Amino acid sequence: MNGINDAKKLGIIAGAGELPTLVAQCATAQGRKPIIVQITKTEEQRFTGIPCEVYAYGVGQIQKITQKLLDLNVKELVIIGKIEPSILLRPFQVDATALKILAQNRNQKPSALVSAVLTHFQNAGLSILNQDHFLSDLLPEPGVLTKRKPNAVQWDDIKTGIATARQIANLDIGQTVVIKNQIILAIEAVEGTDTAIQRGGDLGGKGIVVAKAAAENHDFRTDVPTVGMQTLQTLHAVKGSVLAVEARRTFVMEPELLFAQADRWKISIVAVE
Repeated sequence: MNGINDAKKLGIIAGAGELPTLVAQCATAQGRKPIIVQITKTEEQRFTGIPCEVYAYGVGQIQKITQKLLDLNVKELVIIGKIEPSILLRPFQVDATALKILAQNRNQKPSALVSAVLTHFQNAGLSILNQDHFLSDLLPEPGVLTKRKPNAVQWDDIKTGIATARQIANLDIGQTVVIKNQIILAIEAVEGTDTAIQRGGDLGGKGIVVAKAAAENHDFRTDVPTVGMQTLQTLHAVKGSVLAVEARRTFVMEPELLFAQADRWKISIVAVE
């Protein structure tokens, strides 16, 4: 095979959501050919119109995924898209390599299992890029991103919420905290961000603050905290007031549309360091 063409290939292990599609589009715009390994059964047509190759595997078929990428002379890999943590609680199709990784990391946190999978790919000769390698435009700079600014009480909640979110992220529990008047109302666990917001909103009522943050030593190769229109809609549904994220460490999806809708709903969105 032509070495130059091979160098332009980009492997994408694609979970659910829009992010894998955005990476594929950005890679194509840079003259690279996406080789997509789709590990979810939903959204099968999302790569239509993008000049790429798509292969479908189960999330537990680690060896087959590795071999396919190597057979196609892929050198660089992005792992991106939503994979529900609850899948670790359910039986799923695994091959011998996945079984070995699971056995060696029995009773470990999910992050340890993910790290072991990354090590396997690296040992096979695949270089893993950070998820923001192609999507840096989605990372906000510090500041208030909407017309409405938080009040003094909400700024106090933002500071406490972000600090607490970092602590729970350090413990590999979740990334989202719901807070009001310095009272922690909900902490995200395996249920996900939206459910945590709903739970916190039920307890705190109008005016809650939602804070989302990553661990201090977060591995951005496999996850970047992400907020988007669904997050905003959930916050609006419980009459929340503020969405706070970490600057330069959080994907904000469709930012212009998101900020405009937040302005209509009088919700503040802030990025803090």
